[in-house]
Amino acid sequence: MKHKILIVGAGIIGCSLADEFTRRGAAVTIIDAAEVGAATSAATFAWINSNNKKPLEYSTLNVLGLQAHERAASRPGARWFHQTGNVQIAQNDKEQQALHTKVEQHLANGYEAKLLSAERVRELEPSLNSPHLTGGALYPKEGWIDTATMCTSLLNRAMASGATFVPYQTVTSIQQSNVTATSSDGEQRTYEADVVILAAGNGTRRILSTAGIPFPTLEPSGTGTRNGSTASAGVGIISTTGPVDAGIRHIVRAEGIALRPARNGGITFADHPTGGQWDLDDPRIWTVPALLLERARELYPALRNVSTENVSVGIRVLPEDGLTIADWIDHNHSVYAVATHSGVTLSAHLAESVAEEVLNGHRHESLEPFGLSRFAATSM
Repeated sequence: MKHKILIVGAGIIGCSLADEFTRRGAAVTIIDAAEVGAATSAATFAWINSNNKKPLEYSTLNVLGLQAHERAASRPGARWFHQTGNVQIAQNDKEQQALHTKVEQHLANGYEAKLLSAERVRELEPSLNSPHLTGGALYPKEGWIDTATMCTSLLNRAMASGATFVPYQTVTSIQQSNVTATSSDGEQRTYEADVVILAAGNGTRRILSTAGIPFPTLEPSGTGTRNGSTASAGVGIISTTGPVDAGIRHIVRAEGIALRPARNGGITFADHPTGGQWDLDDPRIWTVPALLLERARELYPALRNVSTENVSVGIRVLPEDGLTIADWIDHNHSVYAVATHSGVTLSAHLAESVAEEVLNGHRHESLEPFGLSRFAATSM
């Protein structure tokens, strides 16, 4: 008899789960309050990495995520992982020394990294024009995900194997493995399954609150505490230019700006500290794209001939300790939740390991540090 799995959330984690569960023979229904990949997954820089992530257990989890994307990329039709490598540049001696220390630490932990001279950076990125370039570092295994292509392709593959996708269904209550959702026209519908998997990003906290269950992620409004101090889930604001004649070959990161190739032939750029300083309803947030485009143009003069064509804004999901949650909510093992700040990097590995745990009861050792037991008791 097939396991009946209901997945709430059709972002990058939900779609990865849907594909993996159907591949393993489960009967899958996936519902979302909007369309596929329309929320946080549409407002991410989509950088696949374990670069400077701490503690070691979290770094290891992200390495496994990167490796899972490498495996997935070998499957037919998987054209969304662009393993371009990441070039981080230094524009003064202090930044170069910091990169030297960082590279040594990564190499000691078995993570591929290489210190670069200024000349080598210019060879890797010939369109780069930084008059103060001192050097850089290369992380060759890193890359970026075309999230729109990944979400749509995985969901279509799952549907071709029998999965059902129901968009525009907002979950209004959950009780054990029963979920009630309301459509955009106000019609209510109840879904039943053997297991409900919540991959609804910031919506997971709201959904569980309908059953009186606290969930340890920060409020999407940005209010909350982390390590005893006020913390914010943080706004993610991602901008993309129109096509450029002389683009970039790698992910390129510098102080105050991160850039990568875009699916339209332009450049996608962001800087979380800059964008994340404003609340979503603060009009000053809309000054960020122009500010970051000027920073990008200082490095790539070819960008002076193009303008920003698309801006995506969303609230990033953040567990209270900044790491990842992947665990059963209840003692009956009827509801499982996944929430993480590194959803794009971790999606392929979480899909494999969560499917194995739900279907066969085998919890992957990499998930042991990321259960709910590290927070206050949560039960249904």
